[in-house]
Order: sequence, then C-alpha cells, then structure tokens
Amino acid sequence: MSSRKVEDLLREEYLDLLPELVRLADDLKARIEFHILPVARQLKTYENLIVKARIKDCSSAIDALKRRSQARLFDQEHPDLYSLKALRDLVGIRVLAFPSEQAAQVDTLLRDEFPEWTSDPVIDSQTGQQLASKYYGVDPHSPSALLCEYQIASTLTGLFWEVEHAAIYKSAPNLKAFINSPAMRERTSDVYSALKAFEGEFERQLKQADRSGKSVVSA
Repeated sequence: MSSRKVEDLLREEYLDLLPELVRLADDLKARIEFHILPVARQLKTYENLIVKARIKDCSSAIDALKRRSQARLFDQEHPDLYSLKALRDLVGIRVLAFPSEQAAQVDTLLRDEFPEWTSDPVIDSQTGQQLASKYYGVDPHSPSALLCEYQIASTLTGLFWEVEHAAIYKSAPNLKAFINSPAMRERTSDVYSALKAFEGEFERQLKQADRSGKSVVSA
C-alpha cells in the first residue's frame, strides 16, 4: 500500500498529463473549427458559431473521479483503482450555434469527422428535452489514449452554463448539492425552457424579416 493519499497521487498524475491536455485542447479545437468552415463561411451577420476549448482543472477532475466511488470516497488502501484517464472530459470542446439549424449542420459535419465517437446527449432531467449534442471518444492524437468530448449547444444555453459554472461551481463547489435539489432542478429547467422559447421567437422574427426583404442589422 502506498503511504501517499490517493488525492496526492492523482494530483501528480494530472501534472504529468497537463502538457498533453494542452496540446489536445488546441489540436481538437483547430480540427473542429476547420471542419465546420462550410457552415461558418455562410453565416449571416446576425448568426454565430463560437468554438471554445476547456481543460478540466485538477480539483474538478479529482472530485469527478471521487463521485464515481462508493460513498464518494477513495479507498486509500487501493490507490491503483483510480486514474484520471478514466474521465471522458479532461479535454472538452463546446460549439455554440445560433440559429438552431446551424447546430444541426455542425452536428452532421462533425459526425463525419468523428464517426467512432459515442453519442451522449445532454438531457434536461425534468422535461426530457435535449439541451445539447455531446460525443466522446479516444483522441487518435493522444499518446495516453485519453478520452475527449465535444458538445454542440445553442448560444444562449451554452452561455448560461458558463455563467452558472462561474457563479456557483467555480466559486463555491460545495453549493452543487443545493443546485441539484429537486426545487432548483425545476427552476433550472424553467430557465432552459425560457431560453429555448426566446431563441425560437428571435429566429422566427429574423426569418420573417429576411423573407420580407427588411434589413435586420442597423448600418
């Protein structure tokens, strides 16, 4: 048995993996940006595609692994049971798209580029509504055979996740239990529904303006 705690061993593993994670994030972002160029080049002034790369920080990675364990505790007598390589999202890419048909086109293009990756859509547990497409798989450019993921979400939903993460999870991770309470899940679902309705109405009005020949952008 190692005299060092599992958490310390995982921190050491993270530091060993970090240079590879940085390279993978840059490479995967560039590949995705390249393969969605056919959509990006056709965007109208009010449409957008935003590609963002993320590397899971060390504390979040260890916490994610801990949540998989029985009673959410590491077995300190068996440190060999744990490796950050088991996580699917050490490296993640998120594509934010508006309007919704851009997301569908991007999804098709990236499925052609990553045909072996597994679909794992993000679902609102309250309504069953799909919030984002998500895929994960082993990056062929990873010497350590690390799993990576990419998501495709609407712009407003993706930006809401960023605000939520920065305001709650990043500043006070212990608040996650409150966010996962039934009452808060219901309120969060209300936000998703409101954002979807807002984007849907905005898209409808923009298309109506396009059909009527009206300019939708001020000079």
